[in-house]
Amino acid sequence: MKSEVLRPGKKKDDEKLLELAWAHHQLGEYDESIVLMVALSRRYSPKEKIGEEAFRGYAHGILQRDGDIKMADRVMRFIPKSLGRDNVRMNMMIMAARKGIKIPAAEVITAIANALSVIPYATVNGHVINNGALALHEARQQEDAKSYLPILPALMSSAIGIYRATNAAKNHLASATFRNSQICEAAGWNKIAIIEAETSVALWRELVSSQGGARYQQYLEGALAQLKKLTQ
Repeated sequence: MKSEVLRPGKKKDDEKLLELAWAHHQLGEYDESIVLMVALSRRYSPKEKIGEEAFRGYAHGILQRDGDIKMADRVMRFIPKSLGRDNVRMNMMIMAARKGIKIPAAEVITAIANALSVIPYATVNGHVINNGALALHEARQQEDAKSYLPILPALMSSAIGIYRATNAAKNHLASATFRNSQICEAAGWNKIAIIEAETSVALWRELVSSQGGARYQQYLEGALAQLKKLTQ
């Protein structure tokens, strides 16, 4: 069977190139995804669907590959406001908090509130809530974030509920339950933390057995370590 030949510059083919770019991104192949996202961003305005996704994918890719918050922020300024844009910003907040940079907790909560209110729900709503809650958890030593810590388990439960309702990919559920286990542990809710860790382990095990261990094994090991810590 001959492989399909795509002609860059033709919209239908560029749509397929965008799908290929996102596929690379989901596999963590950021070098490949960024090359395609940049090429598409040069052909389309960020006000067009292909252009908006290409700019967003480029920003997300350099954030994941390089941890370059400033560059990602510069790219994001071209993109119209949307839940997808908010999701990338929440990832930026996670990375900033992990680096000890003060994050605007009020902006995070505003994005989460918007994701809870925009219906009908889609998987991206869950992403914004999930990543926003994790950003606040990572910033839990920052004064502006402390007021929101008691509601983080509920926010994560909302994100998980949206993932289930929208039939999101199992890796999203596995990751969210793992994060909620950590958040519940920090809140002192150990019984729920154990349940969430057990759920995460079961989901990662299913993914490892059904789709091969190379991609998901490290996440399974992380969930197992979390469960062992909680049950020792």
